[in-house]
Amino acid sequence: MKNTTKPYASSLAVALLGLGFAAAGAHAQQSVTIYGRVVTSLNQVDTGGVTKVRELRDNASRLGFRGTESLGGGNRAFFGLEMGFGLDSGNSGSPTLRNSYVGLGGGWGALALGRLDSANPTGSPLYSQITALTHFAPNDAGATAISASMQNARNRTSNSIGYSSPSWSGFSVRARHYFTGPETSTATESEGDATGTDLGFNYTAGKFKAAVGFAKDTRKVGLAANAFKSKWQVGLNYEVMPGLEIYSVFGNDKYNNAVGRRGDVGYSSLGAAYTFGVHKVVFNHFNRDVQSSLTGERKRQQLSYQHFLSKRTDLQVFYDTDGVDSSRTNVRVRAFGVGIRQNF
Repeated sequence: MKNTTKPYASSLAVALLGLGFAAAGAHAQQSVTIYGRVVTSLNQVDTGGVTKVRELRDNASRLGFRGTESLGGGNRAFFGLEMGFGLDSGNSGSPTLRNSYVGLGGGWGALALGRLDSANPTGSPLYSQITALTHFAPNDAGATAISASMQNARNRTSNSIGYSSPSWSGFSVRARHYFTGPETSTATESEGDATGTDLGFNYTAGKFKAAVGFAKDTRKVGLAANAFKSKWQVGLNYEVMPGLEIYSVFGNDKYNNAVGRRGDVGYSSLGAAYTFGVHKVVFNHFNRDVQSSLTGERKRQQLSYQHFLSKRTDLQVFYDTDGVDSSRTNVRVRAFGVGIRQNF
């Protein structure tokens, strides 16, 4: 649920904390960066051909601070703190803190502790595979968000330990273990009764990329009905010609299913992205079994165009049509939007 209580106070406190880190970093000869993005779109969303809404919508705008300090011998310490905010409303984002971590890195790889997502140096074992292999149309947020709903990419987790390896002739590994993971614990459990583990194995060779991922959640008291149990995914990307990539990701999620619900939920995606000059076109097609229905399928298509005004600023136009659940009527969602993004 979006936090709407005292958004400016909480945002100001985080910003001041980040500036304090920056000042300390300058004194200690750290390298500290302030970064972020602001992105919004004007959308028209049609649900079931019955409800039509026009909205100005934020698409995961953020402000972050990250820094490194050389420890000698090729080793370094690093930290990061990133908060989300609603460009459309001025409220704090949900979540308010997207990531917050501290860690060490070197020739042996990187190790991070805290609230981790793909923006930290160890990445996110499954979601980082999605971002490396595929293209968004144009944002993994707002009306075109797909990684959570269509692929269950498990990007952001609290109480986490993450590791990323160096590249060994194109091969690399990411791993993450976390305590009291999302939707796996209750207030009566002690920290550590619920845990999750994600693994990602990646390979890059010239124009070809491939990845295999696995994840598992456990609880000492047993998983709740229809709770996530485990998953695997496989992805491929090939650059057919300069600027043109084709890609696919497919996998299977397992659930502790109740009667009338699926225990196995398969999903797949197929897409292409073509970048030429200051232009980029993306097409994605997704298919996912509906866990709450034994017969339902969720089919979704996206088409987008981006015009890059600079390396940091682009204009966006997109169309997204989401079938939601083939076993139900009048649930299809169609979204059309135009927007602008500025990275800093």
